[in-house]
Amino acid sequence: MPDAFYDTVRCLIAGDYGDLGARSGNNVQGPTTLTITLDEGPPKDSFFLKLVPDKGGFAGGLPTPGTYTIAGPDADFRTCGLCANIIADIVPMAGPTKFYFATSGTVTLTSVRPPAGSLANLSLVETTVDGEPIAGGCTGSIGAMTFTSM
Repeated sequence: MPDAFYDTVRCLIAGDYGDLGARSGNNVQGPTTLTITLDEGPPKDSFFLKLVPDKGGFAGGLPTPGTYTIAGPDADFRTCGLCANIIADIVPMAGPTKFYFATSGTVTLTSVRPPAGSLANLSLVETTVDGEPIAGGCTGSIGAMTFTSM
């Protein structure tokens, strides 16, 4: 039993996704991105991973395979090199309704172009489209997931 009621109507996501197992997605947003559908909807929810050179855990260079902890610069939308998000209720012709950004967890990359690997214990907070945390906003988590590109 969950400790408390999670308001999926207000938050627009499942909240605690638990262990999602193996998932595959696409990298149509660029060679170092990965988009994985979490809920077909409509409207659809997606997990989005973006690797940014010279930022966060990749400061001073290109993204490389390895295990990374989301903390410090990677826990901030404006400075992340390892940027993990949930994009909620994507409405065709209008775009996403809510954004969630990972502020902790670990990601192991076995490949970076396109991204492949696994993640564990991801905690996410609701943010504005610009990545500013929303006071009193919703939260989410993913216990584990392995990911590849189609």
